Parts: sequence; structure tokens; C-alpha cells
Amino acid sequence: MTDTPAPTLMEAAKRFRGNDLAGAEDACRAILATDPHNAQALHLLGLVAAHTDHPDYALTLFAQAIAENGNDPSFHNSRGSLLFQQGRAAEAEEAFRAGLAINPRLPELHGNLGNALKVQARLEEAADCFRTALGLRAEAPEMHHFLAATLRELGDLEEAEQHFRAALEQAPDYLDVHYSLAELLSTRGRLAEAEAEFRIVLAAAPRFVPAQVGLAHVLQSLDRAAEAIEVIEAAREQAPDHPMVKFTRRLIYSNAVPGWHLPMINDFERNEAYKQSLERAVKPGSLVLEIGTGSGIVAMMAARAGARKVVTCEVNPILARVAKETVARNGYADRIDVVPRLSTQLTVGECGDLPEKADVFVSELINIGMLAPRMLSVLQHARTHLVKPGGAIIPRASTVYAMLVETPELARINPVETIDGFDMGSFDVFRSPGYQQIDLGADAHTPLSEPFTALDFDFTRNMPEEGERVIDVTIVTGGTCHGVAFWFDLFMDDEVVYKSESRARTNHWKQAMTFLEKPITLSAGDRLRIVARYDNNQISFGIDGLTGGEGV
Repeated sequence: MTDTPAPTLMEAAKRFRGNDLAGAEDACRAILATDPHNAQALHLLGLVAAHTDHPDYALTLFAQAIAENGNDPSFHNSRGSLLFQQGRAAEAEEAFRAGLAINPRLPELHGNLGNALKVQARLEEAADCFRTALGLRAEAPEMHHFLAATLRELGDLEEAEQHFRAALEQAPDYLDVHYSLAELLSTRGRLAEAEAEFRIVLAAAPRFVPAQVGLAHVLQSLDRAAEAIEVIEAAREQAPDHPMVKFTRRLIYSNAVPGWHLPMINDFERNEAYKQSLERAVKPGSLVLEIGTGSGIVAMMAARAGARKVVTCEVNPILARVAKETVARNGYADRIDVVPRLSTQLTVGECGDLPEKADVFVSELINIGMLAPRMLSVLQHARTHLVKPGGAIIPRASTVYAMLVETPELARINPVETIDGFDMGSFDVFRSPGYQQIDLGADAHTPLSEPFTALDFDFTRNMPEEGERVIDVTIVTGGTCHGVAFWFDLFMDDEVVYKSESRARTNHWKQAMTFLEKPITLSAGDRLRIVARYDNNQISFGIDGLTGGEGV
């Protein structure tokens, strides 16, 4: 019988490279059984232990190998690499330096030392190590990547880009570099190039969440919000709880939709007025048309009130998307159609958006000054083309009230002029046109007149697209008139009235304020002639004359 030859170190190494870890371990132990001081076998057995999740044992074997032969830099490199993986960067640094003391011309050791230094926030030293490694081996795409990433942290974006591109020249399919370059280009404001790099990554790795998030940010910055949402929604489908996805999704949506939608849906007085009027107007089998879906809450109120079908339109595609999701979440997807178009684009008929003209028409186009741009035209079109004759219209009318006020704090920035000695007039272009919001329940002000009726609107009939009323107002308290505060009552039907003069903190509309170009000093008893105007965009106020008092 022939004895089986003892395994050699070469055979053990071959098995290790072939991922036959058990075979490699057996071979190493057989060698050490006859030669317990064999440093190479101890080192190789340590590598096997590291790969089989026995790091402490591996470190012990590496230490034994170094004790038997301290002049092999690979032993120090293996020990340092495992220490680095365990988060023990300072000890890893010592091991790498020990290896370089034996042979300073090993680029891998310089690179590993650079990574250990980088983790310790010693970025300049780390960059020097990566440069040394590249000096020893120029064709090293991974080292270009390490150096570029370090330079980026140091703020040297131009040189960082050069090394990212050098890495890609040597390894065009290096996805980590494409991703890192995309992030760098995004930081530098070169958004189209960043988009291209992110798309390269996602073409090869479509489920790589950081690239999806990065691409969504870039598209948002390019004012392509709809595309940004498609990308972040795809990321959400695969990683709904990922913090980067959740944050980015909220960021994109919040930037794409006016912030007043959130306080609006929490305006309990508004909600109650719409709820009560819909419960009175909707009958079993009613077809309801809503203009201005927003959150979808009014459409769901109509469905809950018994409507057989609700068609609601929303021109903002992002709002429409979320409203559709909200409708489905609340179990109304079969009775509410969210149409992402203008109401003037809706069609009526068997194959149209509305199967027939609506029985009930509800809208929420109001803004803080009651009359929103083109609101009267939109209502007129709906009454003519989309609603049955005699159909219920919610709200059906509005009355606007006003009073003269003194409010020096708000007047300081309405308009923006001189602040702390600087002429800031150019910044006034960012102020909302026309009227501003005022909270009469919180903003400091002094009423100079009693409230007076300014304008009346009937939404059940066609009104001229512009009009005015002249009102003589008596001053009851002397002071400086900075402008006209105004608010409105919405008559939802014959009984339900919403009052925007409410001082409740949940009143999201608050009140509106038209500021005079030049304040007027007034005395009690003066009479001021006020002109209340409206057109197809807004309500405004002007002064036609003053009797008595100190004048302008």
C-alpha cells in the first residue's frame, strides 16, 4: 500500500484560491502537524479563519506567523486588513507601517495605510499614501478612486474629478466610480453630466438606492419634478423604509407643492363647512364634480355623503398622484376619479371624464384674498359646460368685508425698501403680488375704522370679470393708515356659512391686506373714500379722496 503524500503549501494555497476553504484548512493543519513553526502555513490558515468568520483566531494566527517570520510584509498586511475591517484603524495603521518598513515599494500597503488614515480623519496623510501607491503602480483604478474620494472630502473637487476620470479610463465599467463622479458633478452644479453618470450606474444596477436618490435630487434641481418623482417612487417600491428615500421623497414633494396645503386640510372650520354643505346637497345617486382636488379630502367628503360618483380634477400632477393614493387608501377608488387636468379640459359623455353633467358642483379655488386668478372664468365655464341647470353649487356666494388698519411692523416690509441703512428695494420683487397675508388674531395692528362691506359675489350666475364699488368710510381712531385689511364670508348654501375672519389658529387663510403705496395720517372723524375693485385675478383697494384730517 502506497502512503498518501503529505500536502504541500502550494496545494494548500491552490485550494484557498479555489475557495475550497475546508481543503485549504486541512492541508495547512497537516503541514503544521509536522512543522508547527511554518510561518506560511500559519498565515494561510489565518486567511482561512478570516474568511470563515473567525477573526480573533485569524489575528492570533497572523501574530504567530509574524513571530516565526517578521520579515514578510504580507503577514503584516493581512493582519492590518483584518484589524481595519474590525474598525480598529489605529492598530491597522501600525500593522501597515510595519509592512512598509520591510518593503516600502508595495502599492497595496500604501493604499491600505491611506484608508486607515482616512478613517481617522487624517485626510492629507491619506492622500499622500494614495499618491505614493499610484507612483508605484499608475494602472490602479481603485487607487485613483480612493485618492479622488479623499480629495473630494478635502474640497479639492477639480483634482478629485481628474482622478475619478482616470479610474474610468482604466476601468470603464467601475460602477462605484461612476456613482462617485455623479455625486461630485452634482456638487459642482454640472447637473446634466451628473444625470448621465447616475443613469450609467442604474442601467447596470437598477436597484442601487443611493444612485436612485442622487438622480432624483438632480432631476429636482433641473426643474423636472415629475421625473424626479418617478425615480424616487421606484426607489420607494423596493426600499420603502430607507431613510434616504423617505427624506428625498418628502423633499421633492414638499418643494413641488405649495406649503399651505397642509394647514388647509387641518382647517377644521373650513372642513366642517364643506362637510355640512355636501351632506345637505348630495343625494343618493348624485354625480359630483369638484374643481381643485388638492388633498382629495373634499372629494372624499362628497363620496361619504352618498355620491354615486365623484369626478375631481387637479392640474398639479404631483398633487393628483398623492390624492389618488389617498382616495385608494380610504377605500373610495371605485367611486372617485382623480383627473390630472384643468377643469376646462374635461369632457362630458359616454367616453368622457364625466358620464353626464354633474348634479353637484363643489370648488375650492379660494385664496387668502378670496378671489384667485381666473377663478370667475373657471366657475363660469363649469356652470355652462359641466353642471346641470339647477345643479347645487358649493360655495354659492361670498361677501368681502374690509377695514382700515395701522400696522407698522408689517408695513416695514410691504414694500421692501430700506433695512438697516441698506436699500433693499430690488428684493421687493420676491414679495407676493397684490395683497399680503395678515393674521388679525396675532399680528400687531390698530383698527382705524369699523368693518365695512366691500364686495359681493354670486357664484351661481355669470358675473362681469371686473367691477368696483365706492365706499365712504368714517375714521373712528386716529393714526397712520398703512392699508386695508379684508376677509370674506363663504355662503356654502342657504344655511352654512364659512367665515375667514375667524381668529382660530387653525384658520389657514387668515386675512388679507392691501398696503398703500404711501401711508396716510388720519384723525377720528375723517371720511375716506375707498374704492374696492376686482378683476379676473384679484381684489384690490384704492383711495379716491379724503375729507378733513391732516391729509397725506
